[in-house]
Amino acid sequence: MKKLLVALLLIGLCGCSAAQMRQEFIGYSPNDVRASKNKHVLSFDMSASDCITKIKDVFKKMGAIVRESRRRQYILADNFQNVFSSTIDTTQVGVLVISTTANKCNVEIASGNLGLAVFVSEEISKKLNPRPNEAAVK
Repeated sequence: MKKLLVALLLIGLCGCSAAQMRQEFIGYSPNDVRASKNKHVLSFDMSASDCITKIKDVFKKMGAIVRESRRRQYILADNFQNVFSSTIDTTQVGVLVISTTANKCNVEIASGNLGLAVFVSEEISKKLNPRPNEAAVK
């Protein structure tokens, strides 16, 4: 028990916020993506289910490790160090897919590494062909 308390104290003294520590140990959540001030939002003319499948294909081609929650329409990916030099294997990207109508959806992309979020957003945009001028940073 003492070792656990000492470990938690050392982690707390490392300067990380509670949210950063949780994200490091557990991973990004859909709420983290929603609340991100630097998220990228793309719009697509397809169902959320099709969009999730295509985004997972993009990530797999990039060599990323992908975890998903179809029920929550959320994808978490990491292991981008082979395609993006300013990252390590545990840097995560969260992707939240939100249905707007039957065949339209918005994709929100966020990461603790802003450069990686921009890179992933651009790759998804290239592969899924969003409507012109709808990619934006919120």
